[in-house]
Amino acid sequence: MKIRPRWGLTKRQAEIKLDIDGELDTQEVFRLLRRGGYRATAMGIRRSPGGSGWHVNVHVIPTPRHPMEVVALQAILGGDRNREAMQLHRARCFYDVPMWMRNIWNVLYLPDPRRNRHVKINHGE
Repeated sequence: MKIRPRWGLTKRQAEIKLDIDGELDTQEVFRLLRRGGYRATAMGIRRSPGGSGWHVNVHVIPTPRHPMEVVALQAILGGDRNREAMQLHRARCFYDVPMWMRNIWNVLYLPDPRRNRHVKINHGE
C-alpha cells in the first residue's frame, strides 16, 4: 500500500482551468462555486485558439487540497468533458509522478502550429 503525502497542492497546481465550448456565463460559474463552498479570488478569460469557446483560469478559496477536487470543480463548472476525463487520469497518478510533472498536470493546450486541424483531403481526385 502506497502512503500518500499529507501536503496539499500549490496555488499553481490548484488553479481551476476551464475549456468551455460555446458561451461563457461567469455568473453561473460564481454561483456554482458558492454552492460548492468556494469563492473566486481571481479569474482570467481569453478566447480559445479555435475561436468558438473560452479558456478560463480561476483561483479559489479555500484552495483545493487534492487533484481530484480540481477535476471535480472543472467538470462542475462546465469544462470540456473529454479534457476532464484525461485530467481524471492525471489526477489519479498525481502523487506517483516527479514534481516537475505535478507542476504541469493541469494545462490548457494550445494547438501546435505544425498541425493542420482543418485540412480537407480529396481522395482520388
